[in-house]
Amino acid sequence: MGKVQLTKIESYNNIDMIQTSINSMLDNSLLSKKLFDGAKVVIKTNLLMKKKPEQAVTTHPIIIECLANYFVKYNCEVIIADSPAGPFTKTSLEGIYEASGMVKAAQNSGATLNYNVSFSEVSPSDSMRLKTFNVIDVVKNADFVISAAKLKTHGMMTFTGAVKNLFGVIPGLIKAEYHFKLMNEENFAHHLIDIERYVKPDYSIIDGIEAMEGNGPSNGIKRYLGVLIGADNAYEADFIACDLVSIAFKLVPTLYLAESRNIFNKNEIVVEGIDYKALNIAPFKLPDSVDLTFLPQNTPAKLKEIIIKKLKAKPEFVHSKCISCGHCKRNCPANVISMVDNKPVVNLKDCISCFCCHEVCPADAVNIKKSLLLKLLK
Repeated sequence: MGKVQLTKIESYNNIDMIQTSINSMLDNSLLSKKLFDGAKVVIKTNLLMKKKPEQAVTTHPIIIECLANYFVKYNCEVIIADSPAGPFTKTSLEGIYEASGMVKAAQNSGATLNYNVSFSEVSPSDSMRLKTFNVIDVVKNADFVISAAKLKTHGMMTFTGAVKNLFGVIPGLIKAEYHFKLMNEENFAHHLIDIERYVKPDYSIIDGIEAMEGNGPSNGIKRYLGVLIGADNAYEADFIACDLVSIAFKLVPTLYLAESRNIFNKNEIVVEGIDYKALNIAPFKLPDSVDLTFLPQNTPAKLKEIIIKKLKAKPEFVHSKCISCGHCKRNCPANVISMVDNKPVVNLKDCISCFCCHEVCPADAVNIKKSLLLKLLK
């Protein structure tokens, strides 16, 4: 499968060390044997929403700049790209690129920012969920794709890293449509795996210098880790990242389902660089939405579905914080949010607990509320 490499990085200010680390990772990668002059390399960064680098929501621009420097040095055409939450338009991209520091990263490295908002339908033969789905053309037409992720918790998937980052190749608001088609966690995770199998990222970097725990991926708690992870295989990168912060394998459906599909084997991972276990990083605080694990494995699937549905956490809107932007309503896959007097009201009966509203809220005005029964059981 290749190898996972970890480096200790004290600060984003230590640009020389970050550049040296990324150069070493890529020089020793499987990708280095395939690069060619003039290749089109897309760095698929995590630009979830319009956030500043210090908020630890997006991949830090210094990581992207150093990645771009490496490929520019090899005379590659380097494009920084993502399809963030919300509309996939040039205007939206301009604001997010500026806020996240990507404009400067592109200027400093010689990379270009993607403003091509076209997309195409693809039909991977090995897709287990959606047999056809849309992918942004900048990724579809790339020679090589780098998944440049941020190490964060995630309300629906527990963890977001190199694999979940690739959901950003799905254009704009079409993401909400796919969320609704794939309501439960395992269906959605299979779709994420299908996307990864289509894109087949040539290398993955996870920015764990500053990460996010708690109710990520946008409104959690910033946490300093000081670690950069690079890997030939996206699942192996994610597994090591989860192990680093003590997120259990069984809580991350993109990992345990990928292993069940024989895509990777957690027992065959080769790790180089620092001994990350010696760092003794305290376990991450998990999202409040993480499902229960006390149900016996032999619980009938239908009964388990009913119980979990009754116990699932739901979004709770804090109107005193709400800025009436409407992002939650526009990005709701189930279309169960209405704006009443310019404030969101949710139909909890039909809510699918995807927490997209929580994810895209720029004002931290959406809480994840556990059910009363779940609180009593715990």
